[in-house]
Amino acid sequence: MKTGPWLQKPLSASFAEIEPSEPTSTTKERAPINRQNSYNSIENLADEGSITSSIRSIQRHLSLFDLVSIGVGGTIGSGIFVLCGSIANKYAGPAVSICWIISGFAACLSGVCYAELACRLPAAGSSYVYVYASMGELPAVLVAACLTLEYVVSGAAVARSWGDKMVRWMAEDLHVITDESHNWFNPGFDFNPLAALISAASVILLMNGVKESKAVTNFFTVTKILLVSFMALAGLFLMKPEENLVPFVPPQFGWSGIFRGATSVSHFLNLVTITLPKVSYFITISNIPMLTFYFFFPSLKSFFGYIGFDELACMAHEAVDPQKNMPLSIVYTLGIVTTLYVAAALALTGMQPYQDISDVSGFPMAFRSNNWNWAAQIAAFGEVFTLPIVVLISIMAQPRLQYALAKDGLLPSIFAKVDRHGNLWWGTVIAGIGMVIIAALIPFDNLNDMISAGILIAFAMTDASLVLMRYDSPDDNEGLVDRLLSWFNFASFVFSVAITHFWGSLLGKITSFAFALKLIHCLYELAYKCTPAQTFGGKTRKSHDGSENMSMSSNAYFKTPLMPYIPCLGMFVNWYLIAQLELLGISLLLVFLVAVCIFYFSYGRRNSVGNNGGWESEDIYGEPGVGEGLSLAPSSRLPPLA
Repeated sequence: MKTGPWLQKPLSASFAEIEPSEPTSTTKERAPINRQNSYNSIENLADEGSITSSIRSIQRHLSLFDLVSIGVGGTIGSGIFVLCGSIANKYAGPAVSICWIISGFAACLSGVCYAELACRLPAAGSSYVYVYASMGELPAVLVAACLTLEYVVSGAAVARSWGDKMVRWMAEDLHVITDESHNWFNPGFDFNPLAALISAASVILLMNGVKESKAVTNFFTVTKILLVSFMALAGLFLMKPEENLVPFVPPQFGWSGIFRGATSVSHFLNLVTITLPKVSYFITISNIPMLTFYFFFPSLKSFFGYIGFDELACMAHEAVDPQKNMPLSIVYTLGIVTTLYVAAALALTGMQPYQDISDVSGFPMAFRSNNWNWAAQIAAFGEVFTLPIVVLISIMAQPRLQYALAKDGLLPSIFAKVDRHGNLWWGTVIAGIGMVIIAALIPFDNLNDMISAGILIAFAMTDASLVLMRYDSPDDNEGLVDRLLSWFNFASFVFSVAITHFWGSLLGKITSFAFALKLIHCLYELAYKCTPAQTFGGKTRKSHDGSENMSMSSNAYFKTPLMPYIPCLGMFVNWYLIAQLELLGISLLLVFLVAVCIFYFSYGRRNSVGNNGGWESEDIYGEPGVGEGLSLAPSSRLPPLA
């Protein structure tokens, strides 16, 4: 059994922490657990009885509708209100709808991997849980740090963006902010009081628990869907196809270059400007012999409009019937979001020439250009009214992630403390304070690329985790799957950097060609020399719990199709997107991850459950086999169900 940073958490230990939706007659009986030692690590927080009832009270209460509301509400944000207009104006014209379809396909590559992993391991922690079981403890901590960037830091970024939009809306539409009162909302020193206000309000709401806040989430998500549907239908009513949609691909964007083929395309794109919120950078590319790049480059920007669906996986611990509802919720979320994006894009470009579309306030300005001022007011108000739900959902997932880390001893036990109402009160407060401070005081001029890179790394590691769980190495070549995936991820990044930034040089072309061959070689070896696992987790990571449902021949769980091609393509797309980001943002992420490593080796490894006792299957199921000679560490146990 591996120890140290590469210790892999046995699936049997993960299964022991998963509370079923409903006890059934087929549920395997567990052996009695010695409670005397079960709660030693957290007895300073409460007595044994209260801890027992608290842990059991984290019940599964999120229905399929609740999960879809969380997914859609946390995903749709600036993608509709800002990115549609920006991409149409600068990159694709009316063809922006195709960009959303391509981006939706790219998001689905990782989405289906999340769907399978979330239904098989429906525990709090999302990618952290999957990576811990498949790769090891240190990679799990690093991916948890990347998720924190998505949940806390990006939530703060949305709050700060909302604060700016709110001030502009009150000044330009309501005319309630004068030059004198403007200082109250913009006091200087990069302090954003409205961002602090909306962040604090979200935290206070979550302190009452997800059960209470899900009603607010459902309301705002339904309102947001109705708003976007209204904007799309109104735009379609005002559509002037012959004037605004022809040509569908404007000549200056190089339609003819798309169809010249893989070897004859040249100079079809000399300069691409990708603008994330308040961040602009230039990527010079020439002579790229790739047919799909014409739509793929603007799709790079639109891809970030899909980030947020993965937060569903972090809520799997509270999902009712997760084997069924987790895959459905992820698929429904991506389907609804893509449909709304495409409909909104067609409506926006149809009712106003793409050259005139505002890249800041697309729909309100488009409605005003058609003298529909009342619709412009609804669109402007709807944006500032519904955007805060993204802040709420972002911070909603973070306490669940901290809870998973704390149970494994990688964070202080206070993060696993559950109050008598079943809420992660302390974890919510601590994460919330951090988000409020970041939203109020820290400008995001240099952080957007750092956040994006962290999220994409988490996606890539999740895709790799599924392959590790679904494939076995040959008996005569142990560890082949792990090595192939390591090389595939490394080759994907190097190839992407070379073809994006250095294609114009001979060295760039040679490097791109060499690593393209390496990618093909790794994929071939993985598909034809490694064997599909008979049980989830394979020979080295199987659960040992005797569950027949973990057999890969069982139809009880969603299974990702076209293995291993879909997760590998997802990994490649994620690394390609990372290669488009600024070097400063990637460097900041590396500094952040180094700091996380220092924390892990100074605190996490010394207090880790796995490295200080381990998860013995005999304690959990009454069967020997995993971590022989070790005892289940206190903070990893849940009390038996009544």
